[in-house]
Amino acid sequence: MAKIKPDDKNMHSGHRERVLNSYSRIELDALSPHQVLEFILFYVFPRGDVNPLAHRLLEHFGSVQNVLDAGPNDLAKVYGINKRSAQMISGFGKIFNYYITSKLSKKQAFKSMEEVYDFCENLIRFYSYEVLYVIALDASSRVTATRKLGNGGAALVAIDTHELCDFINETRAVNILFTHSHPGGQCKPTQNDIAGNDILKGVLEFMRVGFVDHLIVGSDGIYSLKLKKKVRQFSTLDDIRQTLKDFSE
Repeated sequence: MAKIKPDDKNMHSGHRERVLNSYSRIELDALSPHQVLEFILFYVFPRGDVNPLAHRLLEHFGSVQNVLDAGPNDLAKVYGINKRSAQMISGFGKIFNYYITSKLSKKQAFKSMEEVYDFCENLIRFYSYEVLYVIALDASSRVTATRKLGNGGAALVAIDTHELCDFINETRAVNILFTHSHPGGQCKPTQNDIAGNDILKGVLEFMRVGFVDHLIVGSDGIYSLKLKKKVRQFSTLDDIRQTLKDFSE
């Protein structure tokens, strides 16, 4: 149970019930960030007022996304969060990612590379840290499984190839697609990305599995390591402003 500071006691009396009643009437996207975080904290702390704790978490991490992306050790630095509650809060982000991945995997077989780009963009574009996903496809180009192997960036060259082999054997993949993120950065590959991709391709050749592509999703677009070029450009806020300016002139 969260520790409540003395000045937090009796604050927002009945607030928990009012917030829960609000959730039954409106969608989450109509609520403020601290109200959304309160809703999540209700599952971690079955009793008591979590409003002050939600504010402290947002003050410390800056956003709901950053709270859910934070590790248990960082969460535990916030007053009112113990080891157990930190683990539970951290687990919500993993649950949400699992839900999104599972939902994306149920789509129809890929009919074009544009659909592949859409899939990878939806899967990892909004991670606040670097991730590497391996995606198994069957002979009909249908996604049969996805797995986060680890971090991208420098860690890509140190990926556990045994885990990749196990994934291929477990899923009986015919083809494999890789994607990793460059959050807040350009999608252009680094030397570590290129070296790591060569290692991953070597594993696929050894396992006699097809290589679809390795896509890097950055803040500016998507880069194909197979084609060695940017295959999708993301519009920035400046791009949108310029378009609106050109349209009004």
